[in-house]
Amino acid sequence: MKTPIQPSASRRDFFRLGALAGAGLLLEERAVPAAEPVPLAGKAPPQLKVTDIKTCVLKTGHTFVEVFTDAGLTGLGECSPMVRGTVFAELIDKAIKRHVVGENPFNVEKIWRAAYFGHYKLGPMGVWLNALAGVDVALWDLMGKALGVPCYMLLGGKVRDTVPLYASAMRQHRSPKDEAAHLAKWVEKGFKAVKIHPYEYWAFNQGRDDTLEVVREVRAALGPDIPLLVDVNNSYTVERAVAIGRKLEAFNVALFEEPIAAYDYAGYARLCAELEIAVGAGEQEYTHWQHKDLILQGQVDVIQPDIVKAGGFTEMRKIATIASVFNRPIRCHNTQPTIGTAAHWHFWISTPMCLAEQEYPAEDHALRERTPILTEPLPIKDGALAMPDKPGIGVELDRKVLKDLLE
Repeated sequence: MKTPIQPSASRRDFFRLGALAGAGLLLEERAVPAAEPVPLAGKAPPQLKVTDIKTCVLKTGHTFVEVFTDAGLTGLGECSPMVRGTVFAELIDKAIKRHVVGENPFNVEKIWRAAYFGHYKLGPMGVWLNALAGVDVALWDLMGKALGVPCYMLLGGKVRDTVPLYASAMRQHRSPKDEAAHLAKWVEKGFKAVKIHPYEYWAFNQGRDDTLEVVREVRAALGPDIPLLVDVNNSYTVERAVAIGRKLEAFNVALFEEPIAAYDYAGYARLCAELEIAVGAGEQEYTHWQHKDLILQGQVDVIQPDIVKAGGFTEMRKIATIASVFNRPIRCHNTQPTIGTAAHWHFWISTPMCLAEQEYPAEDHALRERTPILTEPLPIKDGALAMPDKPGIGVELDRKVLKDLLE
């Protein structure tokens, strides 16, 4: 006699019973007592609301952003000083603020997308992304302070303990020998790499070009092993960049930065195919979409985003993902030694593709040397930066200095 067919179990029951059997829970007297719940360390999610944003426009040409909340916590950010701060103040007040006030500062993705796509006709670069970067960095500073953790812990934690820096000499029209002597002083301070800016911005092969003379003098002064980066700020045509780049190969140049016009990705692809030395670009690309094109179309070897230009932490995380997908090292553009450098440090310390020395300005700076605006200087020792484990980005402004510098 055939065994009567039992009513079929549902698909859900089948998988439930299978899972229990696999765990050994269908055997008699083998039941495992339920585990006690683990208490959480704090209350989640933090219930904060942004109440205001203020833009601090300084007489020095720098712009800071402060975001306020109903809990009394505030966050600090910085905009890249490419234009007068009043431009950033207008953009933040008229275009960005309404997307932020009333929101929980932890909703950074929602806020960023609303602000960016709400005004996309302002363009994917320039002062618009700089303004958004200042606000975004302040929101991340707020998140860290609300949780009592450094921003790098919100970005995935440390992948390295300290960040080596390279001394970046800005264009000061020094003679080649004086430029070499200037950088030698920074090497004496412990910096393990240097960068020069020997040519005029966007020169298109015109005017006097001291690039090779400066490189020769720096190499003679510092020796053959100090990594040397050469940034000519978009000054050459492709043909001229190929000719100069081939001569730079003899000097063991670590990076040939922005040799040709920004956004000439076809030109970058031609250039990179011709040279043995690494070619870098990216300080003019402010979104992850642009960095994708820079890599796939331009074929550059190194990308160089700037957190106070490229939309802040929220967008820099996406740029880091693009770099990881296409196995491109990141050497950030960084000319601001206060909030900008502090914010960058959290990105550098937590981003695997930040593999080598990162930029640090090697010139007199109004907010570092002349009127120090941070309550504590950034802890740079032997050419490396290791920030203390303070909440947020880990720096605060000297309010008296700030007040005196406000326009």
